[in-house]
Amino acid sequence: MRNDLIIGLDIGSSFVRAVAGRQNNSGKLEIIASGKANTTGHILQGEIVNINKTSLAISEAIKKISGALDGKNTNYYFSSNLSGSHINVQPYTSTKIRKNPREAVSVQEIQALIEDAKKPILEKNPILLHTLPIGFKVDNLPTTNDPVGQVGQKIQAELMIITANPDKYGLLVQCLLAAESEHIKKGNVYFSPVAASTAVLSSEEKEEGVILVDIGSGTTEISMYQNRGLVKSLVLNWGGDRLTEDIRIGLNVSYENAEALKTTFGSAISKLIDINEVVMIPGIAGRKPTPVSVKNLAIILEERLKELAAKIIAEVSQVGDPQSFKSGIVLCGGGAQLPDIAELFQKVTDLECRVGVPMVVQNSQVSEEILDPSYATAIGLIQVYYEQLNEAILSEEAEATTIISQTGAEINQGNNKDKPGIKKIFTRVVDVLMGSNEAEGEY
Repeated sequence: MRNDLIIGLDIGSSFVRAVAGRQNNSGKLEIIASGKANTTGHILQGEIVNINKTSLAISEAIKKISGALDGKNTNYYFSSNLSGSHINVQPYTSTKIRKNPREAVSVQEIQALIEDAKKPILEKNPILLHTLPIGFKVDNLPTTNDPVGQVGQKIQAELMIITANPDKYGLLVQCLLAAESEHIKKGNVYFSPVAASTAVLSSEEKEEGVILVDIGSGTTEISMYQNRGLVKSLVLNWGGDRLTEDIRIGLNVSYENAEALKTTFGSAISKLIDINEVVMIPGIAGRKPTPVSVKNLAIILEERLKELAAKIIAEVSQVGDPQSFKSGIVLCGGGAQLPDIAELFQKVTDLECRVGVPMVVQNSQVSEEILDPSYATAIGLIQVYYEQLNEAILSEEAEATTIISQTGAEINQGNNKDKPGIKKIFTRVVDVLMGSNEAEGEY
C-alpha cells in the first residue's frame, strides 16, 4: 500500500475533470479533492483544437484541487488521458525460441519478450502508449496469463499494442506542460479506456467477458475484455454532442436549451414519459416561452441511442458471439448519466447492462458528483497508477526470488544498500508492462 497522492486529469470534449486521491490503510482508493473546468469548443471529438484555452482549462481544474494538497515543498504528479479516432489498437504476437527448454520461464524472460515486441512498433510510430499482455503460450501448453515456471522450447506472447498519432500526442503534451505549476507536474499519459476500466470493471467481469462503453460528449470508446485481457478497442466519433444537436434540430430550440433539456428532462425510454408532460423553454430576447413536449424529447434520444447500441453490437460481433461476453455491457462517461439508458441498451443488445460507478472511498470534503460515471476516467487514472505500482513491486520481488533460487545466494536482510527504490521499480518494471519511455509515455 502506498500513500503517494496522485492527480487524475481527464481531458474531455466538454470538461477537464481533476481528482486527487491516495490509497487508504485498507488499500482502497480515497478521493480527497475534485474540480473541473469547461473545454467546450476547445476539444472536438477528443482532439485538441485550441491549445491556449485547453491549457487554461487544465490549469483551472488543477487550481480547484490545489487547496487540498499538503506541503509547499512536496511535488505532486498527475496522470492524464488521450483519446480520439487517431488511436490505433491492434493485436501483436511476439515469439521466441528459448536457449534451454528445460529451464523454467522467468519474470525477466517475460519482460524481455514484451520489450522485444516494442522495437518494430516504435520504428513505425514512436508514440507507443501501451503494450498490454493478453496471454502467453509455451509450446503446446494452454494459453495462460502467468507462464512463469513453465518449461518448453518456444514461448509466445499475445499482446495488444496501443499507439497514438504523434502530432495529436504532441498537442496534448504541449498543453500539459503549459499547465504545470511549481509543485504539480509531470505524469504518464494513458489511453482513456485503460483508465476507465480500472475504475468501473471488476476482475471477474474482465475474466468472464465484458464490453465497456464510455459515452463522452465528443466520442464513444468501446473496449472488449475476455480472460482478463483487452481483445478489441475502438473510438467512435459519436458522443453526447450528437444527441444535443438532434434535440436542437428536432425541437427547434437553441443549442444551449437543447443541452439543458437533455441533462434535466431527458430519458432513454420514451414510453415511460407521459404524453402530456411539457416544459417551457425561455423565449429569445424577452419573447414568450415556448412549450416543448418531454415525450418528443425522449423519442429523439431513444432513437439515436438505439443506433449507437446497434453499432456496438455490430463491432462486438466482429470479435465473436456477443453472448460470449457473459458480464454484458458496462456504461460510463457523461452520457451514461441519462436516465433509463442501461435498460434501453439491454433491450436492444439482449445483453445484461449496468451503469459503471467508480469504486472509491469518498472524503467528506469531496462533492457527491464524483460518484457518477462521468468521473470514471479521472478516478481510473489514479487507480491504474496504483495497480501498476503493485504489479511492479510484485514483479521485482519475483525477479529477486528467481535470481536467488538460481544462484543459491543468501539475502542479508539488514543490508538495503543495493535495494532498488520504488521510483526505479516503477520506471523500469511498469514501463515494460504498460508503456515505454522511448514512446514518451512519460514526458
